Amino acid sequence: MFMEERQKDIVRKVNETGRILVSEIQECYQISADCARRDLRMLESRGLLQRTHGGAIAVHPREIYPAPTYNPIEIKEIQTDYLAVAQKAIESIQNKDVIYITTSLVGYYMAENLPKDLTITVLTNSVTIAEVLRKKINVTVILLGGEMSHRGHCHDFYTIQMVKNIRMNKAFLSHAALSLDFGASIHDPAGVEFGKAVMKNSRVNIGLYPSKKIGKHSIHSVCKVNDYDLLITDDNVSEDFLIQVRELGVAVETVHLEGGNPA
Repeated sequence: MFMEERQKDIVRKVNETGRILVSEIQECYQISADCARRDLRMLESRGLLQRTHGGAIAVHPREIYPAPTYNPIEIKEIQTDYLAVAQKAIESIQNKDVIYITTSLVGYYMAENLPKDLTITVLTNSVTIAEVLRKKINVTVILLGGEMSHRGHCHDFYTIQMVKNIRMNKAFLSHAALSLDFGASIHDPAGVEFGKAVMKNSRVNIGLYPSKKIGKHSIHSVCKVNDYDLLITDDNVSEDFLIQVRELGVAVETVHLEGGNPA
C-alpha cells in the first residue's frame, strides 16, 4: 500500500471510531512506530486529525458557541473527560483555601465531588453551583451576585465589584475554548472583564480544559495561555500543544481517560 493510500485509510478509521493508536497503525499496515507517528504528524498538519499521547483522535469543529440557556445541571450523561479534569483539580485544594470555581460543567463536577471533610470558602457566580455547595456543611459559599444571565450566572458590573474586594488562594477557570494563538475565549463579551477580575485577585490561576476545548476558539479572548499558572487537561491532548505550553513556562497536568476519548 502506498503512503497516500495508507494515510487516507488512517483518516477513515479515525473518523469512524473517533481515535486510533500508533500500535494499531503499526499492526494494521506493518510499519514502524516512527513511520506511524510521521503519518499522524502529516495528517495533523493538514487538519485531518489531532495527535494525542500514543495516537490520534478525530478533529472537532474549531469554533465553540454554547447555547444561550445552557446550564450544566441539564447534562444528564456524565462527561467522563470533564469529570476526570474536575477530580484532578480538587487535588490542588487545601484546607482553609479561599477559591473561585468556574461556572462551566467542569466546575459543576468540582462542586459535586468536593470531599466532605474539606473546610474551604468558595466564590461562585453560578446559582446552580451555589445550590450544590449549599448542602456541604464545611463549605462557606460567597455568591457573587448581579444581573443573572439566562444561563444562571452573574458577571456584570456589580459582580465584578464584589470580586475586586476578595482575595483568593486559587481560581479554577474554564472558558469555552483555549488555543495558543487566541488564548482562553468565550462567546459572551460580558464575561471578559469578570474573568480578568477573578484572575487578578487570585494568587494561583488554574485552567481546567478537557482536550476537546483545546486548539479551538470562541469569539472574545479573556487571557493568554501563559496567564495561567497551571493547566489541567486529559491525555487526548495534542503532544505539540503540551510541548509549546511548557515552553511558555506553564505547568501542565494530564489525567488518563479509561477507554480513550469519551463520546
